[in-house]
Amino acid sequence: MPSVKLSVTVRSSLEKKYNPAALKKIDAAVKAWIAADTARGIQTIHVAVDDPARMKQLGVPAVKGKATANKIKSAVDALWAKLTPDYLVLFGGDDIVPYFVVTNPSFSPKGDDDPVVPTDNPYACSSPFDASKRKSYLVPDRVVGRIPDMLQDGDPVWLTDYLATATAWKSGPASDYKNAYTICADPWKKAGVKCVEYLGKPASLLLVAPPEGDASATAKNRLSSPLHMIKCHGSPLDPEFYGQKGQSYPVALSSTTLKPRLKPRTLVAAMCCYGAQVYSPNDPAATLPGEWPLASTYLRKGAPGFAGSTMIAWVGIDEMVCADWIAAGYLKAVLGGASTGRGFLESKQNYLNWINQQGRAPDRADEKTLIEFILLGDPAVHPVTVPEHAPAMAKPGAAAAAVPATALIAQERHQRRMVRAQMGHQIRELLPVRSAAPPAAVARASKVFAAVSAQVKGPKDFGIKASSLRADELETKIPAAPAMAGRRITRVAAAPSNRNRKSIEYYWSGRRFQKGQKQVRMVKVETDPKGNVLRTLVLHSS
Repeated sequence: MPSVKLSVTVRSSLEKKYNPAALKKIDAAVKAWIAADTARGIQTIHVAVDDPARMKQLGVPAVKGKATANKIKSAVDALWAKLTPDYLVLFGGDDIVPYFVVTNPSFSPKGDDDPVVPTDNPYACSSPFDASKRKSYLVPDRVVGRIPDMLQDGDPVWLTDYLATATAWKSGPASDYKNAYTICADPWKKAGVKCVEYLGKPASLLLVAPPEGDASATAKNRLSSPLHMIKCHGSPLDPEFYGQKGQSYPVALSSTTLKPRLKPRTLVAAMCCYGAQVYSPNDPAATLPGEWPLASTYLRKGAPGFAGSTMIAWVGIDEMVCADWIAAGYLKAVLGGASTGRGFLESKQNYLNWINQQGRAPDRADEKTLIEFILLGDPAVHPVTVPEHAPAMAKPGAAAAAVPATALIAQERHQRRMVRAQMGHQIRELLPVRSAAPPAAVARASKVFAAVSAQVKGPKDFGIKASSLRADELETKIPAAPAMAGRRITRVAAAPSNRNRKSIEYYWSGRRFQKGQKQVRMVKVETDPKGNVLRTLVLHSS
């Protein structure tokens, strides 16, 4: 059996947006895309969830009335049970297949003021969505990507150009991605170097903005490199990313500069705030009317995918944190032969797994990062060649009988999906129970703040005050030791509740505006229940 890729859309929304001639072009591009997938051993099932006849064929009720994210997710879950796909494609932008909108875990009226976060993460979770239960949408276990069109634009070229990429792609050796455009705002260059080295690249490849940037000949020349990693500032409805030096925020990259230099097959991930935003260039609030969003520029010009954030993102200064791990982890996985979709899923799960391995729990910044990062593009694209698969052999003494390579690949792919589904469940079970800190812990907060603000940079410059406190009590499960029978593990028992780890997390936030750029800082301190400080972290918005 071939691998299955489920592609879902909303036909009534497409028909409202596009005229018949445009729809004909989109349908033809979809047909070519499906045919190319068939030749690769992938059965692409493209279905409009509001089409009663097609959904009846698949044994699932069609979506009725307005196609909300909740309704589409329910239809996807039902289709998943019938088809057990290896990939899910959300076909269309937010006005075709809506994002979920969930509460921002790191919200602060005086800091990270995104009240909600648009996200595709619930589509990537097998659990039924429940807005009041973050476990239902925080830890993904499915491979998902979105092929977006352009908001408020009836020109089909945004879809057809990208579908041409998804139709014609071919894998190549990892050596194709030797050269890279990696750029980082100056204050974060230590963490930027670690991101580059995490990819197995020399630190010398990192460009620091400034002096490098949109006007730099070196940076412009590097834009034709096949690997892009961008750790800069981003702003809403803005087609530019920015560097920083003190109070100066020069342009690091603009869609205008990128457009003529970008090469097909470019792998890209951005840690920038609003990096994956897709907005209409004709939006009256757009910073530079008429200019393409950066994510859309990459997709339109042949990039197989774009990994980035929908809202304010958290990055590291000296060490990799949050967005750094998701973006760099995605690129590393794809360079290692994963599809873009699997690489993106692995980046999120592996980050959470790493946190658990440190004996810690994801904090509010980690949770927002998991929610806001999305993958734009067909998740089945494999930019880097995977090792060849050896044929399976018959029983000893019989003539060699090979399983067709495509069948073996599909079997292995499905096995990987099952492992990742199990891993998602295990990580989900280890998520901490987060509740309001007890009065005694809140009473200690001012002393903790005074001690920390004297030691770390951030609070004074950003007007962060003790009164901006948000305090949580966390209870994290500690798995019990496995039961043993000789040398064999027989079972893993649940840890008794009195063995669970408890801690207090304090958050103080602030923001400032300089040269039109909004900057947010969040100071996090974790203590034990008695108030002994375990760790302190200062997070920067990008």
